[in-house]
Amino acid sequence: MILMSRKFYIYISILLLCITCSAYGIYSYESRHGDDIFGGVYIGQVYVGGLSLKQATEKLKKYVEESLNDTIILYYSEKTWDFNPKGVIDVKIDRAVEEALSEGKSKNFILRFINRQKLSRMPKKIDLAAEIKEDPFKATIERISKDIAREPKNARFKIVDGKITIENEIEGIQVDQESLKQEILKAIWSRERKIPVPVTTIKPEVTAETLIKMNIKEEVASFSTKFDKSQVGRSTNIKLAAEKLEGYIIPPGEVFSFNDAVGERTSKEGYKEAPIFFKNEVISGIGGGVCQISSTLYNLALLTDLEIIERSNHSLPVSYVPLGRDATVNYGLIDLKFRNNTEGYLLLHTEVKDDTLTVKFYGSKKNDKNIKIVSEVVKKIPPPVTVKEDYSLEKGKIRIQEGKPGYQVKVWKIVSHNGTQEKKLVSTDTYNPTATILFVGKKDPPAQTGTAESQEEAKPPADTPPPGEPALGNQ
Repeated sequence: MILMSRKFYIYISILLLCITCSAYGIYSYESRHGDDIFGGVYIGQVYVGGLSLKQATEKLKKYVEESLNDTIILYYSEKTWDFNPKGVIDVKIDRAVEEALSEGKSKNFILRFINRQKLSRMPKKIDLAAEIKEDPFKATIERISKDIAREPKNARFKIVDGKITIENEIEGIQVDQESLKQEILKAIWSRERKIPVPVTTIKPEVTAETLIKMNIKEEVASFSTKFDKSQVGRSTNIKLAAEKLEGYIIPPGEVFSFNDAVGERTSKEGYKEAPIFFKNEVISGIGGGVCQISSTLYNLALLTDLEIIERSNHSLPVSYVPLGRDATVNYGLIDLKFRNNTEGYLLLHTEVKDDTLTVKFYGSKKNDKNIKIVSEVVKKIPPPVTVKEDYSLEKGKIRIQEGKPGYQVKVWKIVSHNGTQEKKLVSTDTYNPTATILFVGKKDPPAQTGTAESQEEAKPPADTPPPGEPALGNQ
């Protein structure tokens, strides 16, 4: 019994000695290699096991530099673009090395030893994090977008020689920036250096199917006015405003606003200076001539028997429509508005050919009413007389600048339908007269050296418009 006890103690002592020696060996090993990365650790595709912080950093930097210097080919359809990742990709090398260095580490050397053995059997891969710098990447997106991006294009009605067709919609295309970033970040660590550019499509708001359902198929009404095409600024403004209105669709029940449809008339939008009315005078202003568009459209609305919501006449008569049938506009102040009180959609078509502006409404059917617009001059207002001194004209002489009369006008709409006729008052408008000006000479005559010359008859200057000449339209 005593012999067995001695043997047991001997065995226990030997075991403890072995354990102590092993622990000491483990401790010694961990002390020597504790600052290195454990074996079995990868950063991305780079093996860094057994390397020090400095060695792993240098090895990783070399790998990253080689990867970023290798050009990536981006392509879409038949177009290609070279993309150099260097300068655009920011790789977090230090962060990855620190994570690799801490992998499996513990204050307890036994646990560190156990973790080291685990990693040798089951390697650990640490992601090599990378980010794309926004500013340089933006330049890449702009370069690609310039070649492939397009805005969506709505389906639209097209009218040629009075025939209505529908031009199909076109989907828009834009680069999917976030997806492209992810694909590039994958590609920089891959041997595959050619990747497609991901795109997203943008659906148009109006499709051909939408237009077909509107059932617009024939002309409802039209109205035309003439303009002086030699007045380049005014002609340009008329054409610009007409283009804004071309193809405009007014749903049933909707109120049309001229200012909303055409927008602000500014030089930035391409509008030129041309004659406008201001305080009973003709002056130059941006957008002169646009009122001819609004007045022409106003007459079209009357002939279509639409409900007029807002309309103002000019302060002076205009030349392109009869008295009482004009409609002045001024963005933000004066508008032309009318309601589509028909049961169907109305399509507005504008044409500018040579010296003629034409506006037309197209709809599902012709108006079965016969409509006539008549202007009635109720009162003619004589021009007042104003006397002004003229120091450029000799004493005793008079120069006359003829004024123009004003008018009070009533406009009637005569509607004939199914054998009946109805006369409706549309508006009562007043146009101001322009004064006749007597310029009285105040300049001293030159010294007389001979017989007195006979006084010439007073004549208007060459730039004075003859009496009765039509006034120019406001913007």
